[in-house]
Amino acid sequence: CFECFASPLNSRYPHFCSAFPDTDAPFGSVGSFFNFEPREGCFEANPPFVPNLMLKMAEHMHTLLVRADGDAEDDGGEQPLCFIVIIPSWDTAMGWRALNESPFLSHHLRLGQKEHGYTEGAQHCRRSRYRISVGDTSVFFLQSKAAARKWPVSAEALADVEDSFSSKHNNDSSDSTS
Repeated sequence: CFECFASPLNSRYPHFCSAFPDTDAPFGSVGSFFNFEPREGCFEANPPFVPNLMLKMAEHMHTLLVRADGDAEDDGGEQPLCFIVIIPSWDTAMGWRALNESPFLSHHLRLGQKEHGYTEGAQHCRRSRYRISVGDTSVFFLQSKAAARKWPVSAEALADVEDSFSSKHNNDSSDSTS
Protein backbone atom coordinates (compact mmCIF):
# COMPACT_ATOMS: atom_id res chain seq x y z
CA CYS A 1 0.00 0.00 0.00
CA PHE A 2 2.81 2.41 -0.89
CA GLU A 3 4.03 3.85 -4.17
CA CYS A 4 7.69 4.75 -4.67
CA PHE A 5 6.95 7.26 -7.47
CA ALA A 6 3.67 9.18 -7.35
CA SER A 7 2.07 12.57 -6.86
CA PRO A 8 -1.03 13.77 -5.03
CA LEU A 9 -2.88 13.58 -8.37
CA ASN A 10 -2.12 9.93 -9.15
CA SER A 11 -1.40 8.15 -5.87
CA ARG A 12 -3.81 5.40 -4.89
CA TYR A 13 -2.51 5.22 -1.34
CA PRO A 14 -2.33 7.63 1.60
CA HIS A 15 1.49 7.68 1.61
CA PHE A 16 3.91 7.79 -1.31
CA CYS A 17 7.26 9.13 -2.49
CA SER A 18 7.21 12.13 -4.79
CA ALA A 19 9.52 14.54 -6.56
CA PHE A 20 8.17 17.58 -4.68
CA PRO A 21 7.99 16.77 -0.96
CA ASP A 22 7.72 20.44 0.02
CA THR A 23 4.34 20.86 -1.70
CA ASP A 24 3.22 17.21 -1.66
CA ALA A 25 3.79 16.46 2.06
CA PRO A 26 0.33 17.68 3.14
CA PHE A 27 -1.13 15.14 0.71
CA GLY A 28 0.91 12.16 1.98
CA SER A 29 4.34 12.41 0.35
CA VAL A 30 7.22 11.17 2.49
CA GLY A 31 9.77 12.74 0.13
CA SER A 32 12.01 11.52 -2.64
CA PHE A 33 12.35 7.80 -3.26
CA PHE A 34 16.11 8.29 -3.24
CA ASN A 35 15.93 9.42 0.40
CA PHE A 36 13.44 6.68 1.32
CA GLU A 37 15.08 3.87 3.30
CA PRO A 38 12.55 1.24 4.35
CA ARG A 39 13.86 -1.77 6.22
CA GLU A 40 10.86 -3.96 5.45
CA GLY A 41 7.61 -3.99 3.52
CA CYS A 42 6.37 -4.45 0.00
CA PHE A 43 6.43 -1.46 -2.35
CA GLU A 44 5.27 -0.70 -5.88
CA ALA A 45 7.48 1.36 -8.20
CA ASN A 46 6.36 2.76 -11.54
CA PRO A 47 8.96 5.48 -12.10
CA PRO A 48 9.04 8.06 -14.86
CA PHE A 49 10.39 6.28 -17.93
CA VAL A 50 13.73 8.09 -17.97
CA PRO A 51 16.66 5.68 -18.46
CA ASN A 52 19.09 7.31 -15.98
CA LEU A 53 16.39 7.62 -13.34
CA MET A 54 15.43 3.94 -13.74
CA LEU A 55 19.08 2.96 -13.29
CA LYS A 56 19.41 5.13 -10.18
CA MET A 57 16.20 3.52 -8.82
CA ALA A 58 17.56 0.00 -9.45
CA GLU A 59 20.82 0.88 -7.66
CA HIS A 60 18.96 2.33 -4.65
CA MET A 61 16.74 -0.75 -4.43
CA HIS A 62 19.82 -2.99 -4.58
CA THR A 63 21.38 -1.13 -1.63
CA LEU A 64 18.17 -1.45 0.39
CA LEU A 65 17.79 -5.16 -0.41
CA VAL A 66 21.40 -5.89 0.56
CA ARG A 67 20.74 -4.23 3.91
CA ALA A 68 17.45 -6.15 4.32
CA ASP A 69 19.32 -9.42 3.84
CA GLY A 70 21.55 -8.51 6.78
CA ASP A 71 24.73 -7.97 4.76
CA ALA A 72 25.25 -4.36 5.87
CA GLU A 73 27.27 -3.37 8.93
CA ASP A 74 24.20 -1.98 10.69
CA ASP A 75 22.02 -5.00 10.01
CA GLY A 76 19.29 -6.19 12.28
CA GLY A 77 19.05 -9.62 10.70
CA GLU A 78 17.02 -10.54 7.65
CA GLN A 79 14.00 -8.34 6.93
CA PRO A 80 11.22 -8.93 4.39
CA LEU A 81 11.67 -6.22 1.75
CA CYS A 82 10.09 -6.39 -1.70
CA PHE A 83 9.84 -4.04 -4.66
CA ILE A 84 7.48 -4.66 -7.55
CA VAL A 85 8.76 -2.54 -10.43
CA ILE A 86 6.75 -1.70 -13.53
CA ILE A 87 8.69 -0.24 -16.46
CA PRO A 88 8.78 -0.55 -20.26
CA SER A 89 10.55 -3.65 -21.58
CA TRP A 90 13.51 -1.65 -22.83
CA ASP A 91 16.01 -4.51 -22.64
CA THR A 92 18.88 -2.34 -23.90
CA ALA A 93 18.44 0.28 -21.14
CA MET A 94 20.92 -0.01 -18.28
CA GLY A 95 18.17 0.33 -15.64
CA TRP A 96 16.15 -2.50 -17.19
CA ARG A 97 19.26 -4.68 -17.37
CA ALA A 98 20.19 -3.89 -13.75
CA LEU A 99 16.75 -5.07 -12.62
CA ASN A 100 16.77 -8.13 -14.88
CA GLU A 101 20.24 -9.17 -13.67
CA SER A 102 19.66 -8.38 -9.99
CA PRO A 103 20.53 -11.13 -7.52
CA PHE A 104 17.26 -10.19 -5.78
CA LEU A 105 15.09 -10.85 -8.84
CA SER A 106 12.57 -13.54 -7.96
CA HIS A 107 10.48 -13.17 -11.10
CA HIS A 108 10.23 -11.12 -14.29
CA LEU A 109 6.80 -10.97 -15.89
CA ARG A 110 6.73 -9.59 -19.42
CA LEU A 111 3.37 -8.29 -20.64
CA GLY A 112 2.97 -8.10 -24.40
CA GLN A 113 1.88 -4.77 -25.87
CA LYS A 114 -1.44 -6.10 -27.17
CA GLU A 115 -2.17 -8.00 -23.94
CA HIS A 116 -2.42 -5.10 -21.51
CA GLY A 117 -3.37 -1.50 -20.88
CA TYR A 118 -3.17 1.28 -18.32
CA THR A 119 -5.33 3.79 -16.54
CA GLU A 120 -4.65 7.03 -18.37
CA GLY A 121 -2.58 9.45 -16.30
CA ALA A 122 -4.45 12.37 -17.84
CA GLN A 123 -7.81 10.67 -17.41
CA HIS A 124 -9.43 13.93 -16.35
CA CYS A 125 -8.77 15.31 -19.87
CA ARG A 126 -9.73 12.21 -21.87
CA ARG A 127 -12.90 10.56 -23.04
CA SER A 128 -11.79 7.25 -21.56
CA ARG A 129 -9.80 6.63 -18.42
CA TYR A 130 -8.10 3.60 -20.04
CA ARG A 131 -5.36 3.35 -22.62
CA ILE A 132 -3.83 0.47 -24.56
CA SER A 133 -0.12 0.08 -23.91
CA VAL A 134 2.23 1.42 -26.56
CA GLY A 135 4.79 -1.35 -25.97
CA ASP A 136 5.71 -4.39 -23.90
CA THR A 137 5.93 -3.90 -20.13
CA SER A 138 8.21 -5.60 -17.61
CA VAL A 139 7.08 -6.31 -14.07
CA PHE A 140 10.07 -7.16 -11.87
CA PHE A 141 9.72 -8.74 -8.44
CA LEU A 142 12.81 -7.93 -6.35
CA GLN A 143 12.84 -9.59 -2.94
CA SER A 144 15.10 -10.08 0.03
CA LYS A 145 15.39 -13.68 1.23
CA ALA A 146 12.87 -13.07 4.03
CA ALA A 147 10.44 -11.42 1.58
CA ALA A 148 10.66 -14.38 -0.82
CA ARG A 149 9.63 -16.64 2.06
CA LYS A 150 6.89 -14.29 3.33
CA TRP A 151 5.44 -13.31 -0.08
CA PRO A 152 6.32 -16.03 -2.62
CA VAL A 153 5.65 -15.11 -6.24
CA SER A 154 3.11 -17.81 -7.06
CA ALA A 155 1.41 -18.68 -10.33
CA GLU A 156 -1.84 -17.38 -8.79
CA ALA A 157 -0.22 -14.02 -7.90
CA LEU A 158 1.20 -13.69 -11.42
CA ALA A 159 -2.23 -14.45 -12.92
CA ASP A 160 -3.72 -11.73 -10.70
CA VAL A 161 -1.12 -9.24 -11.95
CA GLU A 162 -1.78 -10.17 -15.58
CA ASP A 163 -5.52 -9.84 -15.00
CA SER A 164 -5.12 -6.42 -13.40
CA PHE A 165 -3.18 -5.24 -16.47
CA SER A 166 -5.66 -6.64 -19.00
CA SER A 167 -6.89 -3.85 -21.25
CA LYS A 168 -10.15 -2.35 -20.06
CA HIS A 169 -10.47 0.42 -22.64
CA ASN A 170 -13.41 -1.30 -24.33
CA ASN A 171 -15.19 -1.83 -20.99
CA ASP A 172 -15.11 1.81 -19.95
CA SER A 173 -18.67 2.94 -19.34
CA SER A 174 -17.53 6.29 -17.95
CA ASP A 175 -17.12 7.93 -21.34
CA SER A 176 -17.75 11.58 -20.79
CA THR A 177 -18.23 14.32 -23.26
CA SER A 178 -16.27 17.51 -22.88
